[in-house]
Amino acid sequence: KNFELYLNGQKFTEIRHDEVLSFEIPEGKYRLQAKMDWCGSQPLDLEFKEGELRKIEITGFIFSKQLFPAAVITLIIYMAVYFHFDINSLFLASLLMFFFGYLIYFMTFGRNNYLRLIERA
Repeated sequence: KNFELYLNGQKFTEIRHDEVLSFEIPEGKYRLQAKMDWCGSQPLDLEFKEGELRKIEITGFIFSKQLFPAAVITLIIYMAVYFHFDINSLFLASLLMFFFGYLIYFMTFGRNNYLRLIERA
């Protein structure tokens, strides 16, 4: 998915995963924010000076590539144990609640923490 970048509340550009872009921005104070669908980042306040070079990195939802498959595998194991052995595993149920709770948090209340803007030296 592409990320949309907003500068002072106005859509500035789009950037793809692993893409590097370069821009010349006039001197001044700015507020940068990234968005992807309904999720986004916290705003990053920046002050640019003449001839200054700044590097900003956009990172996504931490552990997203590992968390969803782990949740699905845990669900399959839980269902197999529950239906085949008639055992309701509190550990697996708790693990499932953690995985899906973490995912749901970033889709709802934590949606503006889904992406992070990090200034690099």
